[in-house]
Amino acid sequence: MVRGMGQRRAINLILSLLVSAGFLYLAFRNVSFADLATAFARVDLTWIAVAISISFAIMVFRAWRWQLELRPLEHVPFGRLWVITAVAYLAINLFPARLGEVVRPWLLSRRSSVSFSNVVGNLVIEKTLDSVVILFYILVGLTTVENLPDWVRTGAMVPATFAVVLVTLVLLLYWRGEAFFDRWIIHNLPGRFAGGVKRVVKSIVDGMSILPDTRLLLMVFVVSLALWFLPILSSWVTIKAFDFDVPFSAAVVVFIFIGFGTALPNVPGMFGPYQYACILALGMFGVAQADALAYGLVLNAIQFLTLIAQGLIALPLADVRFTDLMRADSEQAAASRTA
Repeated sequence: MVRGMGQRRAINLILSLLVSAGFLYLAFRNVSFADLATAFARVDLTWIAVAISISFAIMVFRAWRWQLELRPLEHVPFGRLWVITAVAYLAINLFPARLGEVVRPWLLSRRSSVSFSNVVGNLVIEKTLDSVVILFYILVGLTTVENLPDWVRTGAMVPATFAVVLVTLVLLLYWRGEAFFDRWIIHNLPGRFAGGVKRVVKSIVDGMSILPDTRLLLMVFVVSLALWFLPILSSWVTIKAFDFDVPFSAAVVVFIFIGFGTALPNVPGMFGPYQYACILALGMFGVAQADALAYGLVLNAIQFLTLIAQGLIALPLADVRFTDLMRADSEQAAASRTA
């Protein structure tokens, strides 16, 4: 099993490198360094400072939302959640093959009474809400922007279908998950595994305990709307920094196109697909390729470096090292096998 996981990660890494290299080639093709330098020279650093501030605020909203999501399980101090979230996103943006995804539940389970499985259930709800909110902003873009390519409107069916399926599965898991596992799976497992699987399933379902609290769920949804509006706002402020003569809807389209790029295998930081997404999005509004490429490089750098900076600040506060984060996945897998 370990060998199989290693092979899958190696394949994912190779695909990510190929995808990023391919899109970087497309992004830089036909762009002279003189034109790129001219585009960079146009940047208003005051607007860039505003964009950086907005990007820093994203982590604050992530920690705040997580605190709300965890309220039915435990009141975890905001500062602790900010540290854990910042370290987790540092790992996600530095480690290949999404190895950093396990860091957030792993760290919280070590620093609170909330179990790893509880956090997994909690994060399933969070990812579901994210899908719904992102779909909302995609629909905003589809209804407010004229002359979108047909492939964008057709492609929007993928996240729409994914969101509907995910919401349905989450609701079924919460309401019937334990009964389903008891009836169809648990009794077919060896006795030494059955008890552990049953406990894990129950913990995951317990982690979804925000679902019956309609008021709290609505609060989390509203905060999620604000959280995902911040990258759009950061995109718009960066557009202002370059003084592009485009409407606010251009920032929404940039957000949508970058979102499509995340569906592809990507190296940490999304270098390549990120820049080409910006070129495609802004090209619809008449922005030249060199200008759009410079914009994509700056916006990507703002979002990537603010994540890394916050993670490096939080790392010593979390009392962990990079080597600990890299072992989190294997440590949790070992703990699950012995549970």
